[in-house]
Amino acid sequence: MTLDGGWFVRMSDLQRGRPGYAERDVTDGMRYIPARVPGCVHSDLMRAGLLDDPRVGTNVLKARWVEEMIWSYRCEFDRPTEWGDGPGARAWLVFEQIDGVGEVVLNGQKLARHANSFLPLRVEVTEQLREHGNVLAVHLESGLYHVSDKPAEGWCHDNARDALLHKRHWLRKVQSQGSWDWAPRLMNVGLGLVRLEWTRAEVRVDYMAVIPRVSDELDRGHVTIRVWIENLGLCDLDVRLQMDLKDPEGHVAASCEIEVTLRPGMNRTELQIEATSPRLWWPIGQGEQCLYEVRGRMTVLSKSISERRSSDRLLPNEAESRQACGEIGFGGKRFGFRHIWIDQSEHQEGGRLFVLHVNGRAIFCRGANLVPADMLMAEVDRSRYERLVGRAIEANFNFLRVWGGGLYEHDDFYDLCDRHGILVWQDFVYACGKYPLNDEAFHAGAVEEARYQLRRLSHHPSLVMWCGNNENETAIVTGWAGMSRGQIAPDYGFYHLTLSKLCREEDGTRPYQPSSPFSPDGRHPGDELSGDQHPWSVGIDDMDFRKYRGMRCRFANEGGTLGPTSLPTMLACLPEGQRYVQSFAWQLHDNSVDSWQEPSLVDAMTRIWLGMDCRAMTIEEYVYWGGLLQAEGLRAYIDRFRGRMFDSAAAVFWMFNDCWPATRSWSIVDHALRRTPSFHPVRRAFSPVSVVFLEEGDQLLIHGVNDTQDEIRLEHRFGIVRFPGDYEVDETAEVRLRPNQATRIGVIERSKMDDPTRQIAFSMLKRRGTVVANNRWIGPMYLEVEWPEAQVRVSVSDGRARFESEVFALGVCIDLSGECEDGGVSDNLFDLFPGVPHEVPWSHPKPPTVLFVGNSMRKKRST
Repeated sequence: MTLDGGWFVRMSDLQRGRPGYAERDVTDGMRYIPARVPGCVHSDLMRAGLLDDPRVGTNVLKARWVEEMIWSYRCEFDRPTEWGDGPGARAWLVFEQIDGVGEVVLNGQKLARHANSFLPLRVEVTEQLREHGNVLAVHLESGLYHVSDKPAEGWCHDNARDALLHKRHWLRKVQSQGSWDWAPRLMNVGLGLVRLEWTRAEVRVDYMAVIPRVSDELDRGHVTIRVWIENLGLCDLDVRLQMDLKDPEGHVAASCEIEVTLRPGMNRTELQIEATSPRLWWPIGQGEQCLYEVRGRMTVLSKSISERRSSDRLLPNEAESRQACGEIGFGGKRFGFRHIWIDQSEHQEGGRLFVLHVNGRAIFCRGANLVPADMLMAEVDRSRYERLVGRAIEANFNFLRVWGGGLYEHDDFYDLCDRHGILVWQDFVYACGKYPLNDEAFHAGAVEEARYQLRRLSHHPSLVMWCGNNENETAIVTGWAGMSRGQIAPDYGFYHLTLSKLCREEDGTRPYQPSSPFSPDGRHPGDELSGDQHPWSVGIDDMDFRKYRGMRCRFANEGGTLGPTSLPTMLACLPEGQRYVQSFAWQLHDNSVDSWQEPSLVDAMTRIWLGMDCRAMTIEEYVYWGGLLQAEGLRAYIDRFRGRMFDSAAAVFWMFNDCWPATRSWSIVDHALRRTPSFHPVRRAFSPVSVVFLEEGDQLLIHGVNDTQDEIRLEHRFGIVRFPGDYEVDETAEVRLRPNQATRIGVIERSKMDDPTRQIAFSMLKRRGTVVANNRWIGPMYLEVEWPEAQVRVSVSDGRARFESEVFALGVCIDLSGECEDGGVSDNLFDLFPGVPHEVPWSHPKPPTVLFVGNSMRKKRST
């Protein structure tokens, strides 16, 4: 019975209000507000008109009192009518999530205290349950009181001094709730789904984990099914377990059954199913996402008196319970057969490869880091996950890294990635600091948390990698998390030994590494020639993204460039009177990297690159110019690593999405799920067929990138454009792009570019006269370029808008809203090459308006 109605919540600051009153049979209803479960207190307060939405304007500052209070949830319920008559029933309350530190009280009796939002709580209530008028109270606090006596100095990054208050490293909840550079502090308090479970049977199925494997030859599938069953009686009990394996069409493809004897208490049993010639699950763009399903049945077998245990007596009504039990159905987990392997063999140029193989095929990982989808996680539903995954697919992703300062995502997220073929790298939730895993109680909870999450997620084919934490290994080596350089942290052994062992025991089908970034062979975790990398030498202290062109990262897993969100989201951050760069509301919604140095390097980016002062811009102007620079930075990051395929095997940037409305962020999808200005340039950079420039000595090497499994024949046009609009070098060749490779298809001698301020290199790939990919190489800072004045012509015909220019036009912008639905745009911030038209779908009779062209920066500087 789901307890999802009839909830109320009241507050106490331990001076006003008394939590214990919520436990009484009769209480003062005036002191409560209606609550939703699942849900969180912030949302309840908003619905009651007592709190303004913390995501709007400066309201987050007015919401911080919520995390300082004790919140008492209360729900009254009757025993279900299906309970039946007579003794013999057993009952449990199950809390799928308690976000905060909670104490559970039923009918005045304290049942449990829980302090881990990543671990559900099950507590037996057989003795406490009444037929009518049950009063369930849950006292919750954000965790501030729970950790008030714990040490904090020197445990987290020096840029996060607020850790001295919230001490997030002691709290097992979303770590970014304590604030991050891209998120303000908002400690959630709430409950996940609550239900009452009961049975008159002598046995219940507690959990089922499914671990699929496929042979190296890919011709045999093997499914290990682990079932935890609780024998509720005092005697041994014989049961029959039957498992059906259903193919992607829902037909039973294989079955197995075993008979086992269950000892009193919890039992773990294991079944095996074999599948011949299984249909494989593939990442998006590589094949089908074939999903099988396992369902189980359990039947209690009768036993003779001689087989009873030494107690020689049954529980009350035990015989009737056995007969009433009959067949119990369970399971229903969908999974896929796929083989995962990471090639970390030695590289001929030094170091090691880091290439993910799925079903024996090397996969170049295109994607970004996923952070919590909202600052109020209880408001994230399947629909929001569907839109996020949809945006990832639209941006040509095949990979998302679930970052270690967030959470183990909801089942809906992994289910959607399974269905759509998005690969998932999963960090355990530890990030940017050290954790008290030398504390016995904390360590025990962490082990239990890891076991639960491993069992919960092991069947998902999209999940391809476990990782112990985010950047904690870097903290040890560099000393930036309050540690002496080289000091062994109290959590080091947990990541290197404990989690590694748990992953082998509970899963064993995926690679595990103790941290990200991490390099094997004792190398520095940031070593670019082995393991995975977070190349942050560009993007925070250095805004010259041309330096990406020299990087050799084997698996770039985090790194990025700051930029603005969409214009509507930007304006939602800024109340009237504060709609200018560095207003008070701007600073609150800005990324905190802006304040790490003064004067602001983030503000200086437009001056460094464009010769323009962002503080003199309107909000609309900054959304374009700042967005153009973020797009250029991300394109440089992506191009560098895609062009080195598979010497580099990933272009995974920071970050995909936002948890609240921001003025500047790392993301390409903002909190409102609108596309930021950099979205479409990233989408084009990640196109399965692309063209990139690589610098090598005095040459520009042109590589055609083909992520598909087919050889592609195209026409390659490449050369040099001299401003205002002449093709100074213009060559054409037929090229073959080999499957799943980056193929060198052209070379331009840099000596031919005698005046880089008036010249750019270009490359276009065409199929039957239509451009399928293009790119350009610009040498100097953009403020040094003598950009020609561009006049863009726009026409509409047959449902398409056509853009043309007689000169090279940089970053043509036709939209700042970031919308695509309801007649929005499907491409933006695109370049025009002299005499080469560019078309986008367009459903309106009136042509789109060109809002900005990057060439105008020269005119802007002069004014």
